[in-house]
Amino acid sequence: MLPIRQHQTQLIENDILRKTKFKIESRKKNFSHVIKEKAKKYLVLFLETSSIHGLNHLVVTDRHPCEVFIWLTIVILSLFGTVYLSGTTWIRYQSSPTVVSMDRDMFAWNTTFPGVTICPADGKIDPEKLSNYVKHSDEDKEKLEIFIKALANATFENFDTIPKYDGIVPENYMKVLLNLSSAFHPTLTIGASGIHLQIVPTITEMGLCYAINSKVAIYNSPEYRAKNRWDLVGLNSSTFFVHPLDGEVFAQVMNISTSYKAYIHGPLEVPDISTKHQHSAPNFYMKLYVTALTVYTAPEAAKLSVAQRRCRFLHENILKHNSVYTYTMCRMECRIRLCLKYCSCIPYFYRKIGDEKICDVNGMHCLAKHRDELYKLREKNGKKIQCECVPLCDDVNYIIQSNDLQAWFLGTYFQWGIVTYPRMRYRRDIIFGFTDVLVAVGGMAGLFLGCSVLSFMEIVYFLTLRLFCYTRTTRYN
Repeated sequence: MLPIRQHQTQLIENDILRKTKFKIESRKKNFSHVIKEKAKKYLVLFLETSSIHGLNHLVVTDRHPCEVFIWLTIVILSLFGTVYLSGTTWIRYQSSPTVVSMDRDMFAWNTTFPGVTICPADGKIDPEKLSNYVKHSDEDKEKLEIFIKALANATFENFDTIPKYDGIVPENYMKVLLNLSSAFHPTLTIGASGIHLQIVPTITEMGLCYAINSKVAIYNSPEYRAKNRWDLVGLNSSTFFVHPLDGEVFAQVMNISTSYKAYIHGPLEVPDISTKHQHSAPNFYMKLYVTALTVYTAPEAAKLSVAQRRCRFLHENILKHNSVYTYTMCRMECRIRLCLKYCSCIPYFYRKIGDEKICDVNGMHCLAKHRDELYKLREKNGKKIQCECVPLCDDVNYIIQSNDLQAWFLGTYFQWGIVTYPRMRYRRDIIFGFTDVLVAVGGMAGLFLGCSVLSFMEIVYFLTLRLFCYTRTTRYN
């Protein structure tokens, strides 16, 4: 009897387990079915009550499936048109929201007085200093003297003329040249009261030069580099402005005592090897008369991103070898990248960072093979090298109106200034702002879907508060 009872007990337990499992599965199926039904009813409720045109036609009762399909197609096409045209509007806002217009009231603004960089063309090395340096050297004195003179005049144009010499470590090239450089102490006068300008030594692609009325020359000065500084200085100093009512305003450098190259530029810019210059021999008086072409950015446009306004301010620096951004410094940065790419080294006049290598004579000869690419920043096929340099947002370009060069028995003089004041200037301003984007997108949404801001708020409402209330009220139904 006992085995029979155990068998019956097992049958009963199996039956109970089977019924329990069936109830659980049925309960799960019912719960899933209820959720689907409630979600369907909630979606129908949204489509019926939404203010977006066309959605209510999708859930009207007794509507033929063909009609529903037609309305669904119309709604999808309208939604596509809204998204496509709105995307086009957004791309326009991101790529070209600014316009450059002209101001013509010449008496309503001041004009920035031009800065100048003077680079000695010869006599860069002091003969007495060079003689003492060579005298105390254990190297071949004649070769050393020839090498130093060639190195002082080395640029991208003549790297191939530097003679072979390895008696000086490349990292010390700039230090040696600075120690042996000739003194440069001319007299500077300004034809305006209360204005005091300084002559700032600065290292350029043309070697050691001297800048006047420049706010950025200090960032390449020997002293700034020697202290390994990267901080911003001089940006808040006042700018030398002139006005048409001031008349002709000149600055003059006297007793230069050597031939030189003069580069005219704005106070927020520096010259490079490709910048146009004027040359003067010793014992000549050169007079440059210029007019200005100013481009400035309105405060509203300054709030846009760099990609939108397509220009940079001085403090928006992306350069690795300079503390501030200028268009010319960006081109120098591009040349540095090319030098590292072609010859794995950089010329001695650039600021070295990290594990970068200063070019020795072999390295400079290597750079000479790529002279055209480095000088013009164009590939051999003429294609422009992408340096990704944009202009300064506030910049001044100067056009030379006249260049007078005459022999002068009193020495080497240089005078520059503004005679003719500009009758217009350019203003970079917003033509298509964020408000215009909202208006355009709202217009597209209203045209294609007949909706407004309240329609979008309805969607948010149905996805948050209304959904929460609907879930609470139907939980136990």
